[in-house]
Amino acid sequence: MGLWVVSRTRFDVARLKRVLDSSLSKSLMKKVLTTKTNNGKYLFEELLDAYADNSIPPAWKIRYYPVFKLLDVIRRSFNRDHETFRKELKHPTIRKIFRNAIRSLEKYGLGTPQAFADPLMIVWNFTNQCNLRCKHCYQDAGVLRGKPQVRELTTEEKFKVVDIIAERDIPSLFFSGGEPLIRPEFFDVAAYAKEKGIYLSIATNGTLITREVARKIADIGFGYVQVSIDAASPEKHDSFRGVPGMWERSIQGIKNLIDAGVITCIAYTHMRWNHKEFPGILKLRKELGAYKVIVYNFIPVGRGDMENDPTPEEREELWKWMYDELDAGHHVVATTSPAFGAYCKMHNAPSIVLAHYADLKVKELGVIADVIGGCGAGRCYFTIQPDGTVTPCVYMPDLSIGNILEDSFDYLWDEHPAMQQLKRREETECDCPYLAVCGGCRARALVYTGNLMGPDPECMFTRELYYELREKKEEFAWKS
Repeated sequence: MGLWVVSRTRFDVARLKRVLDSSLSKSLMKKVLTTKTNNGKYLFEELLDAYADNSIPPAWKIRYYPVFKLLDVIRRSFNRDHETFRKELKHPTIRKIFRNAIRSLEKYGLGTPQAFADPLMIVWNFTNQCNLRCKHCYQDAGVLRGKPQVRELTTEEKFKVVDIIAERDIPSLFFSGGEPLIRPEFFDVAAYAKEKGIYLSIATNGTLITREVARKIADIGFGYVQVSIDAASPEKHDSFRGVPGMWERSIQGIKNLIDAGVITCIAYTHMRWNHKEFPGILKLRKELGAYKVIVYNFIPVGRGDMENDPTPEEREELWKWMYDELDAGHHVVATTSPAFGAYCKMHNAPSIVLAHYADLKVKELGVIADVIGGCGAGRCYFTIQPDGTVTPCVYMPDLSIGNILEDSFDYLWDEHPAMQQLKRREETECDCPYLAVCGGCRARALVYTGNLMGPDPECMFTRELYYELREKKEEFAWKS
């Protein structure tokens, strides 16, 4: 599910909007979500069953045309044949995605990018504990943690968090930290979430993944795991991670995961100190047999030093390296940088890698890229901190919008002013022809300008802003 490949559709956005944004279609969407049939199922479930079983009554094809049109567009967008798509429609996680999509269209209409009725993904910083001392840690986690330790959720409270997520149409839960595997209750909580039909993934440093741990991850059924490797050189990686010998342990963790049949990615955070390491990371991925290299957009928060923030020239060189991989047909790179989507479009790339969808690609510049969009903070995902605090993004650790156990989910996702603002992409101050597919990184904008909707100095169109702000860094909103 999380590793779908998206291809060009035959529909442009204007045509899709005409089909899906009419008052009749919106009324129909609401009806299929709220009406129960004689057998106790919601009409939405009956329609999906009919589509999945290839048994749509002729009258339904006309009466529920927008719903079936939406399903067919998504099938072709994700390059699925009818048989494969029908099988996938029986999966509970996939059904959450479509129910979420229909609710989103009924609530917001078709947008470029789309705002969602529920998050497509929640990132859960499961703990602040960590066994490493990484100099770039956005969470300021572990033994070098500069902030006072905060109370973390109890095991019982963590199960309650899973219940809250499972009650909504949230298909995906991404565990991060700190180091999530350091917590003894992690696998019990993860297994409980899997039983609830939630798609699971993990971000880990990989040092704790023994063969036994890899088997546990495989047995629970995690969709994929990403292991952080910041340099192809063991010495360089270890010097930044703060503990000698960790590169070897992380590499062994990757091997153990792959041997256990777990889809495994290398997570590489692009910084000034390791800028030239990227080609070596690509080579390492191939040697290990890892699925992808996921390039993380460095944001100077937590322990992240602003001096490590790559220059616009270094970023564009990285994008060129990534573009060359895509152009050669090697679909092995992804990134959280929304600006790379704009770069792909500007250079007519055969594929577009979309931010916050680390393994979701759009081939041949399909219009689906504009619908999915770039930065997803507050629009299609948010973060739960170790104490239950909710923030729009992992890179906005100080922008609290409430607590997952104390505030209503509707308030946290829809009603908080910052979340409402983030859903209105047109209000950003980025002056860019690729606003829909990029929209700038909102965390970078906040760090550099103090304005959540300000321009992103990473963007190729705001190169001068980057250098202007660097010269005035004493005025930054960033806190050391």
